[in-house]
Amino acid sequence: MSKKKKKAKASHKKEAAKWPYVIHATDKSPLYPTHTHGMTELGIPEFLMDPLSFGPNGTGNRINASYEYFNRPENKEKFEAVKNGETVKLRLCDLAPDKCGEDPYVYCFRRVYPEFEMVKQAYCVESPEDVDPRMSFIQIYVEGDDYVLTDAYYKGGIKW
Repeated sequence: MSKKKKKAKASHKKEAAKWPYVIHATDKSPLYPTHTHGMTELGIPEFLMDPLSFGPNGTGNRINASYEYFNRPENKEKFEAVKNGETVKLRLCDLAPDKCGEDPYVYCFRRVYPEFEMVKQAYCVESPEDVDPRMSFIQIYVEGDDYVLTDAYYKGGIKW
């Protein structure tokens, strides 16, 4: 194995060990929603985000920043609001203060359900029995990208 491959593999293991969940992302068309596995075991909703928003790494970074934000005690009330069906809007400065000013977007967090095509695509849901009853889901999307709120956008995978 080349030095470059060894370094990349070691870096991936180190990064994966940092988070108590896994993020699945695709980088070949058709794409499927970037999403987490393992948050249910932590007692919190799984996160999903459109992979075309920022590419696999950028989208993954925003999922990680969201997890860190909502994991802070001072943000518990906002997390409960999302879990109870409210849409919460945050900026990158809220999610990752060290990245403040790097993008102008407003990130929206909303609860979605197993019937939503995004969830079906990400978690291979064909029938209600396919979903662990402990699971719940939060969609992260960029304000203004209303097409990502529709089932039609996700049917058959996302094509560029």
